[in-house]
Amino acid sequence: MKRQKGFTLAEVLITLGIIGVVAAMTLPTLISNYQKVVLKTQYKKGVSILANAIQMEMAKNETIYAGIL
Repeated sequence: MKRQKGFTLAEVLITLGIIGVVAAMTLPTLISNYQKVVLKTQYKKGVSILANAIQMEMAKNETIYAGIL
């Protein structure tokens, strides 16, 4: 009689359960880190837009404001 090699259903279900628990523990951390990166990127974009607006206004009025930028 040939003996087949493989995993039993119980072993597969236990492995999937462990993977599920680990994923449930790590997902909130990943989401939090992603939100921090998005917020930082939005902040940098806002600062850049404001700096460009100031430079455009200075060029438009041909005025030099020392120490602003």
